Amino acid sequence: MLDRRGAFDHLRRHACAPGAGSASRPRLGLEQEWHTYCLADPERHVHPGEVLGATLSGGPLPGGSSVTVEPGGQVELATPACDPWWQALEVLRSDGSLLRQRLHDAGIATLAAGVDPFRPPSRTLTQPRYDAMQAFFDQDGPAGRRMMSSCAAIQLNLDTGDAATQARRWRAAHRLGPALVAAFACSPDPLHRSERLANWHAVDPTRTRPVLLSGDVLVDWATYVLSARVMLVHDDDGTCHLTERPVTFAGWLDEPLHGRRATVEDLDYHCTTLFPPVRPRGWFELRWLDALPAGTAEVAAAAITVLLVDEAAGAAAEEAVRGVADAEMWDVAADLGPRHEPLARAA
Repeated sequence: MLDRRGAFDHLRRHACAPGAGSASRPRLGLEQEWHTYCLADPERHVHPGEVLGATLSGGPLPGGSSVTVEPGGQVELATPACDPWWQALEVLRSDGSLLRQRLHDAGIATLAAGVDPFRPPSRTLTQPRYDAMQAFFDQDGPAGRRMMSSCAAIQLNLDTGDAATQARRWRAAHRLGPALVAAFACSPDPLHRSERLANWHAVDPTRTRPVLLSGDVLVDWATYVLSARVMLVHDDDGTCHLTERPVTFAGWLDEPLHGRRATVEDLDYHCTTLFPPVRPRGWFELRWLDALPAGTAEVAAAAITVLLVDEAAGAAAEEAVRGVADAEMWDVAADLGPRHEPLARAA
């Protein structure tokens, strides 16, 4: 049976342990999503089998990237963790170009933007996890369904470094985030410069808001994890059940849910249902960039990585964002982007 001390110990060893990669030579992996459209019928959402069949028809991508499909038909390319880190930029460029060409040859167009500007949400991927996830989000409104089926992003996966480096990168990733969201926002609508991020903010805040509190990665993440609502109970056979009542993971540690106590496996699965802008998983996931066109995507990834890797550059950047680094600035960045003058100056 898992208790709070056991949960903290597990998160310390598996999600928040420093030491992955050196301070000066971290590995970087990049994930980018694109919306997909059938050229013969642009309003139709492309089936996952069509997307995977087209992208894998020519064999593995030469840079070693993997390809998956998101619930709304978005195609995702994930580079390997690269050393030196800047090789990930070249892999994203070359494998991404080949992926888009293969899709085009199969009659499928791609679009790099934070939200699908043309079609309403429609889930094309049916799995127990996604069925339960959509039902959970639907209890609070349409934002979760749109997040699953109509959003596309770029994610940076960066080594943490030793304990001191981990703490510095953790703080910097949160403090620099709003200005960089504003700089690279790519999903405008009449109300929001980054409609994708604004849509995320409309989803259950216990799993989408920033994690940074004390600056201690373990304390911040463990507090966040235990305070977040349990989305679903996942069984060994792959079935998923919505929670029978609103309960945090800390509440599940205190009382059984669906007739059983929480386990380490439940804790790990719960963490996969949390989507803050920076998430520790033994490395740092930066999850707040809108999907960006080729060229701009690599520039954004390089700029952000340099500010976290290079201590002097990061210190200068943190000075530049003084006054626009608080948690509420994530909302301002999503709403106004560079139309907010302090954020624009900081960026």
